[in-house]
Amino acid sequence: MGTPLTTRIVLKIRRTVREFDPAEKEFGRAWPHIGTIEGWLSFEEARWLFKRAVALPDDTNLVEIGSFKGLSTSCLAFGCRGSAKRVFALDTFDGGPDLQRYDSFGEFCLNIERCHLSEYVEPVRGISWEIARTWNKPIHFLFIDGSHVYEDVSADFASFFAHVAPGGLIAFHDVHRNHPGVLKAWHGTAKHQLTDVGYCDSIGYGRKPKS
Repeated sequence: MGTPLTTRIVLKIRRTVREFDPAEKEFGRAWPHIGTIEGWLSFEEARWLFKRAVALPDDTNLVEIGSFKGLSTSCLAFGCRGSAKRVFALDTFDGGPDLQRYDSFGEFCLNIERCHLSEYVEPVRGISWEIARTWNKPIHFLFIDGSHVYEDVSADFASFFAHVAPGGLIAFHDVHRNHPGVLKAWHGTAKHQLTDVGYCDSIGYGRKPKS
């Protein structure tokens, strides 16, 4: 049995929209570079990050917690090109509690340079919630993708929430049963403090209330 007519029509409309969406075309040009970087993002998640960065106003700040070799960083930074937006990449760059001890900072820098994104990225090396103590910039998009340990995820959210601008976007990666610590932090606490909650694959996201 073939695809129902209504489904075919919807799929055709979606393809047509993507063909005429400048952000979709730009992501298509960026993907061959992004896709060569080691990391754990699906294609849909990578595109979602890129399009959220594109949609932000000029001169805004994006913070990601957990950068590894720069896969998610590059998705966000490609979405900042031609603007004054900046991605602050927070990581110990030593593997952390979920990976083997490994200094990934050199590869991170090479990947960002190879993609010609250095002017849009500022790496900040250290433990995220310690960095939060002296943070002094408004955050318009916070992407939490560091440690998957419940206490660490909760600390990342709690320590940076006050710095997120009202209406700012907050997203968690790996909201999935394979990562029970992230799942617990998201469903137990974070999503209840946000509005306009939604999902893209294993990304859970929402906005900080405006009041």
